[in-house]
Formats: sequence, C-alpha cells, structure tokens
Amino acid sequence: MIRDHAFLRELVAMKDEVGVVSLYVTADPRLEASVKPGWEILLRNELESLREQVSGWPDRMRRATVLEHLQGLEPDIEQLVDPSQSGLGRALFAPVCTDEVHRTTLQVPVGTSAVFESTAYVRPMVSAMATSAPACVAVVSRDGVRLIDYRYGQAEDVYESTFALDTDDWRRMRGPGAANTSQQASMQVDKFQRRVEENLTRYLHSVAPEISGRVIGLHWTDVLLVGDAKVTAKLAEALHPLEVVQIDKIIDGLTAPEVVAYISDALAHVRVRRDVSLIQRAKDAALAGGRGSLGLGQTLSLLNEGRVDCLLLDEMGVWRGGRGPDGRLYPAGQVPPGVEAVDEPDLGERMIERALESSAEVTILQREAAADLADHDGVAALLRW
Repeated sequence: MIRDHAFLRELVAMKDEVGVVSLYVTADPRLEASVKPGWEILLRNELESLREQVSGWPDRMRRATVLEHLQGLEPDIEQLVDPSQSGLGRALFAPVCTDEVHRTTLQVPVGTSAVFESTAYVRPMVSAMATSAPACVAVVSRDGVRLIDYRYGQAEDVYESTFALDTDDWRRMRGPGAANTSQQASMQVDKFQRRVEENLTRYLHSVAPEISGRVIGLHWTDVLLVGDAKVTAKLAEALHPLEVVQIDKIIDGLTAPEVVAYISDALAHVRVRRDVSLIQRAKDAALAGGRGSLGLGQTLSLLNEGRVDCLLLDEMGVWRGGRGPDGRLYPAGQVPPGVEAVDEPDLGERMIERALESSAEVTILQREAAADLADHDGVAALLRW
C-alpha cells in the first residue's frame, strides 16, 4: 500500500453516523517474548478506559451499540497485538455502522491509543509518516550507483548501475620505454587518470535523469548521496537544481537496512533541517504579508477558508478550541459572540482533518525544529494565496 497524503485523505474521509473506532499499538516482537506482551497490556488498558467513557453516555441505544461493536472487534484486536504478525506500528479503523475493518502497518512506532470519534483518528499516523517520510539514499562510488528507498521504517534497493570504463576508443598506452623519461611516464599516467575522471563524470551525468525521475515517482522528500566526497560532488552537480545532501562516508558490502542504520543520525539531521527551512519560509512569507501565517488564530482562520497549502504543527502541541455550527474552527476563548460552538478538546486532530479534506499537506514538526515556533503556538502554514 502506498502511504501518502492521498492515503491519509482516505482515512479522514472515513466517517460514520455513530462513530469510528481507531486503535494504535506499537509492537516489537524482537523485544518481547512473554505470553502477554507489554504492548497488549497497554492497549487493553486504553480499551478499558474507552469502555468506561462509553458506559457513561446518557444515550442508552448508542452506548449499547458501541460497546457491542467493541466486543465484536475482539478477534481483530487479538490479531493487532499478536507478536507473530508483521509491523512495528499497527493501526486499525472500524466504523460502527458497517462490518468494515481497515488495517495498516508501518515499521516505525505509532504509540498506543484507543479512540472513538465521528471520524478515523489520524494524528498518530500523520506523525509517524512525517518523521519517516520517503527518502533516497544513493550509495555512490567509482564502481557505480545504488539507490535505496527508505520510507516508514523500511529500506530496500530499487536501482543499481555499474560504472564500466570504456577504453575501446583509447589508443593503447604502453609503459615508458628505455628512452622515456620519468616525466613522460608521469604525464602518461596523468592523461589516463583524466580520461577515467571524464568517463566517470559522463557516467554520473547519465544516471542523474534516472534519479530525478524516481524522486518524483517515489515521492522522495530527501535525497542523500553517500560516498567519497569527490564522487558525490560530481553527482550532485549532475542533479542540479535538485537539492541533495552529501555524506562523506565510504559504504561497502552492507544491506539496505544496514546502510540506512549507518547514516541514520545524518538522515535525522537532514529531516530537522528540512523542517526548519519550512518554518523559515512560513515566517518570512507571513512577516512580509505574503503567503504564510503564524499562530493558532490566524492559521485557523485561513484553514477555515481553504487557503492553507501546507499546515505545520509542533509534534508535541496541544490545542483546545471550538467548532461552530458551520464547521468553522476557533481557538479556545475566541469564539465570536452569538456563535454556539461545540467544545473541541483535540483541536490538533481537527486541524489535520480540515487540512487533508482541503487537499493541503500536513507536516508534523519534530521537537528540535518546532522550537522555532514556540512564540507562535507551535502552528504555522504556507498558503495557496
């Protein structure tokens, strides 16, 4: 399954007149071998809290319907927490008024929660996907180029090309004869090396379109070139104006997951730097009166108007507010006079839903980057107009 913003929009479109059960669990069979693993205990506790909440509803019919639905999901819950199943981060979405059960997995943590709302609860999924977005790790050497696709905790080789030195049209270079000087020999070696470098440069330029095409086709948000700095610089030049990050590390004989693990710190730094760049773009645009907004109030107003192109949210942010009869969202304490608003204790989830419903992108900012929005409620946006 391709997990992108279209996938997230499908989730937020999952609405039900009674409600949708959303379950998340982070399982790691490598670390647990007990009969009842720790992640199951955590999820069971979350489910018990949800049942207690539902049991307090005054509407007897709705209360009974939801409790019965939760009981009917028991086989699916057993599968969700089963150590033998694949997936580190697991999620389940089940509308009450249908027999549908939607499951998905990632190879990154998604936390543990049990939520019942009118729509699928997507914030844990959005956060996990934002912090493990698709990236290209290109292992570059004088032997060739190898492309690794890394997304949502999984790494796999997707392309490999070998550099074959073509000397068919080269005049045979003989070693220096008895009458040759050492200087002549050195010049001959230098000439050979120049031809090798010229061929290598042409080769790297020849694979650049392949990489550029895959950046678009595979939705890579980051491109890292790993190898000797002199060689990665040649490929970076061939890929211009595509933004790439060069990592001066020699990697030989590693599997795709091992390569990603080896450069994981550098990749994490790249992602933080990308988030910081997005925040700066939003700040510069907002302060110049352009297509940017800062702060909860201003961003909510523009989000209500469908003007947001990319919503930026602090991953640790907690926001409260209200929703008016027309669906407009308001910060807590800023509901206009005469508007009867429904309390929204999880305004972050509502903002994510509203953004995805209007085909905007959502970027959950990692803590290191989000510090730049501390004076603006941890909220910003890039606008369409």
